[in-house]
Amino acid sequence: MSSKLPSDIWDQFVGGDYGSFKKLFHGYYDGLYGYGLKLSNDHNLVKDTIQNLFITIWERRDDLDHIESPNVYLYVSLRREIFKKRKKRDRRREIAEEAEDDFHIHFGTEELMIKNELKKEQKEKLESALSQLSNKEKEVLYLHYYNGMSYSEIEEILSINRQSVRNYMYRAMETLRAVLDLGVLRLVISVLVLFLGLL
Repeated sequence: MSSKLPSDIWDQFVGGDYGSFKKLFHGYYDGLYGYGLKLSNDHNLVKDTIQNLFITIWERRDDLDHIESPNVYLYVSLRREIFKKRKKRDRRREIAEEAEDDFHIHFGTEELMIKNELKKEQKEKLESALSQLSNKEKEVLYLHYYNGMSYSEIEEILSINRQSVRNYMYRAMETLRAVLDLGVLRLVISVLVLFLGLL
């Protein structure tokens, strides 16, 4: 899950405090790693990209004092770098502009579960419902529910407007409602709310 650290940590890091830099790394690593694995199932690529990202921001810290949302900045940077590496690795430069739209995000039910809250048949129904979502719909759901991102943050991370974020979320929820029976859907929403600590 995304970890939003106090803003003064970023300010101290920008000022050259290495201890604050370490707090940023450890505070954001798990959330970035989980998101990275949704964009690429290559664990080493994701780990290397995160490492390189933090090396880069440490080296460029003097130029980062204008960053208002470190949370958004780090997720945007990770997403961009993973796409760049995938494009180079796949050697498909002629379809580079379409790469993001064709990207296959794996969005498994494990992100939506707390231990064994859902029974096997309910999990199968949810897996089936998730498989009917587009990649963008999955990504919006993942960022909003699992990482606790606001619509405005998702808007910046995915470089789409607020209405598009709302549309993806609406279509995703409509698809889930159409495929899942009301009992399972209510349970899924309850699990998500509990998982984010909103109750």
